[in-house]
Amino acid sequence: MNTRIVVLGSGNSGTLAANRLRRYCDGDDVRIIVIDRRDTRDQETDLLIALGLYGPHALLAPEHLHLRDGIELRHAEAATVDPYGREVYLTDGTTVAYDVLVLATGTPRLRGERGPLQVNPLTRRSLAHPEVFAVGAAAADHMSTSPSIHVQAENMARTVQWLLADGGLPRRDTTSRDRTGTPAAAGP
Repeated sequence: MNTRIVVLGSGNSGTLAANRLRRYCDGDDVRIIVIDRRDTRDQETDLLIALGLYGPHALLAPEHLHLRDGIELRHAEAATVDPYGREVYLTDGTTVAYDVLVLATGTPRLRGERGPLQVNPLTRRSLAHPEVFAVGAAAADHMSTSPSIHVQAENMARTVQWLLADGGLPRRDTTSRDRTGTPAAAGP
């Protein structure tokens, strides 16, 4: 099985989540894609460069903010998520399919959901959508302290690892769907 894990958000929560997933779900059969409109991990460096204090390559972000090898970073803005079709709709009109989705940003919301995602506080797994997980501000129970984000990312990654090994994730429906998540009518 070739599993696609999509992480929305490349801030602290998203980077930690992606790195933990790569650690526990390593292998050629697992592809991890981080999607964010902007690489937010080097804001302090950007500020120092803008102020003229440092050149563009003078500073490096702390090690824990770097994505591990084998994680793809895609600069794009997510518009909405269709949890029934398991697709992330981007503002440029493209979509990214997923088998596992990790929300690591306050936006966007899942289609049909209001407010932050309700998750199991231990596993970080959505109560309504078993292939969706949330860490940080994306979850209704989020705590903004760094240790809690580390624990959330660790628990989520171990749960995903267990589900992939056990076959506990429902398979993605690859039938054609319209933009509302409803299966499209079959052609002639």
